Amino acid sequence: MRLYVIYGDDFGERVVGNLINFSNFCTSCGEACGHCRIEYGSFASDIVGVDRIPANLPNFIEEPEKYLPKNPPRCDIIIAIGLHQDLLASLPLLVEKTQAKGVIVPLEDPNWCPPGLQKQVEDELNSMGVAHAFPKPFCMLEDSGHNTIIDQFIRKYKVGKPIVQVTVDNDTITRTKVLQSAPCGSTWYVMKQIEKRNINGINERISEAHHAYPCTASMQVDKTLGDTVLHVAGYAIRGAVQEAISKATEKKTELAQKTQKIGINQTT
Repeated sequence: MRLYVIYGDDFGERVVGNLINFSNFCTSCGEACGHCRIEYGSFASDIVGVDRIPANLPNFIEEPEKYLPKNPPRCDIIIAIGLHQDLLASLPLLVEKTQAKGVIVPLEDPNWCPPGLQKQVEDELNSMGVAHAFPKPFCMLEDSGHNTIIDQFIRKYKVGKPIVQVTVDNDTITRTKVLQSAPCGSTWYVMKQIEKRNINGINERISEAHHAYPCTASMQVDKTLGDTVLHVAGYAIRGAVQEAISKATEKKTELAQKTQKIGINQTT
């Protein structure tokens, strides 16, 4: 799969850094780093182009194509992050040039793409037969189950809404595993920070780690969400951990019941 990233916000560098997974991408643990991200590998070879759009653009752009890359690479998916709204409106032009089959527009800030603009771009992409997603935030991107190219992107790069596993012993999280990370890479850090922690009150520790990474999603209330984008991102990782804890404790209970049943059968 060929990925092309075009961005106007620093968040774009995090997304690219997570996919490349260079050695000093995540420094959140400092000297205590256990190199947990080694198992993720690197997808640098899949990134065919990265373009940063300057921040000092006019408020209104009459000819957006003048500010878009003149020779963008052919790709399968365009990831457009934090672009000027007039450039975002011209995204279909970029799709034509790159022959992209899918477009992902992460919305980490309510001001990046108003609902009206989103519908306009979605309608144009639909008419072109191009798959698209506007996750708000990026860590809410989920597999649709229809095997679209965006679903394939999620599965291959293991990014989107966090999915994790934990091992629980005596109400303590003893091991963690990241199955699917937030695209910024924060899930890896959060999971390391909750190891050897009691599951009671774990939400507070998750929130602390999530903020400390730090999550850079907006603290502005989004009208369509009814909450801040940052809070929604926090709910995503908390929900993932709580689901993993529930599965781990249920599995442990089932195993204990089976063991007890075997013991009873052996004594009768």
